[in-house]
Amino acid sequence: MSAIRRILPSDIYAALSDNFDTERLQEIRLRAEKPVCIQYDGKYKFLSASGLTDNPERALKATATDIGACVLNGTEHSVYAYNDDIKNGYITLQGGVRLGICGEAITDNYKIVTVKNYSAVNIRIPHEIKGFANGIMPDIVANNCSALILSPPGAGKTTLLRDIARQLSDGGMNVLIVDERGEIACCADGVPSVDVGLRTDVYTGGSKKHAVECAVRAMRPDVIVTDEIFGDEDAEILREAAGSGISVIASAHAADAESFAKRAFYEKLKTYKVFSRSYFISSPRQGRRITVWQGGS
Repeated sequence: MSAIRRILPSDIYAALSDNFDTERLQEIRLRAEKPVCIQYDGKYKFLSASGLTDNPERALKATATDIGACVLNGTEHSVYAYNDDIKNGYITLQGGVRLGICGEAITDNYKIVTVKNYSAVNIRIPHEIKGFANGIMPDIVANNCSALILSPPGAGKTTLLRDIARQLSDGGMNVLIVDERGEIACCADGVPSVDVGLRTDVYTGGSKKHAVECAVRAMRPDVIVTDEIFGDEDAEILREAAGSGISVIASAHAADAESFAKRAFYEKLKTYKVFSRSYFISSPRQGRRITVWQGGS
């Protein structure tokens, strides 16, 4: 919570720290001149000074100044140094906390130069749940440690990837986490803030393409674990890894498994046979179950 305390207005932070178990807190959403909203135990509620409320009139409100201060504090008062991250829509804070940012995009020849007039931020808080992957680990190992993890946002893809990496690593495999957004290993100054295993290396901040090239040339992982694949480029990158004899475990957003199967790059994943097994995590509102998807690639 130290990273969150550093960026939030004092009244909002006090309402959180005084009334909630932070281990059950998942998101904090601030929108300019709107009630503050949080995701707690998988449910969205408004935040009042005394706790949760369904009444927006009782909720604390965030101002445009509050949101600008969140971004400024998140960049350690150096917005220019974080401009590339801001253009991508988020900043990763200490401990793997992600600060999603909305605002006015400034463009030049259709390319985003920067973002200003911030209108909303979404603070996503990572969680470590050791044993979260226990139910599927025998199946993952039996299928050559090659797996695609699907779920809606906020259902636990990153938490599951983290625990899979830890268990494979402590079980004797060399694991490379390709952590583009800094959320899986939650590195601070290059050191993971969570337990990702004894035999795990972490490549953070760079592209999947560069990380996989480095892995094939020098790191010799048995398994690559990476987050949020999207589109043909990622499919090609993972194909190169799998073709080099490295197992791949990755995640992707999907409202449900069947809708994911309609996405264009899914056909490439199937053709390339990147994954031996696919799993779907249902949302917390549905009881958060991890099931094998029979339609997997």
